[in-house]
Amino acid sequence: MTWRLLDDDPDKTEWFQYDESTGDSIVRSDWKHTHTLIDQNKAIQSKEVGRGVDNDMHHVARIPPSVIIEFRDKFGINIFDKNHGPALMKKLDDPEYRYLRVNTQTLGTRTRHI
Repeated sequence: MTWRLLDDDPDKTEWFQYDESTGDSIVRSDWKHTHTLIDQNKAIQSKEVGRGVDNDMHHVARIPPSVIIEFRDKFGINIFDKNHGPALMKKLDDPEYRYLRVNTQTLGTRTRHI
C-alpha cells in the first residue's frame, strides 16, 4: 500500500490509501502551520492575555487542528463537547501542553462567583 496525494493546500496536505486485503480506504491529513501557531502562543503568553473588560470570560488557548485530533484519538477528549471541559482544562494545565496556552492562569480549579 502506498499513500497517494489527494490535495495540497495552504492549510493541509491530504493523502489517500486503499487496502485491497480489507477494502479499507484511509484519508490522512497533515496539518501545516502548527509550529507557527505555537510560536505565536509562546510570544504572547501572560496572565492578562485575552481578558475581557468585565473579566467574566477570557481567551486561554489556541489549539492547532493536529492537536485537536491528537486529544481526540489519544485521550478521548472532544474539545467541542462541553462535557469534556474538565478533561480539556486538565490537559491545558499540564506542563507538556503549556505551549497551547496564551493565558497562563491555572484552569483546573475554577470557581464561580455570583
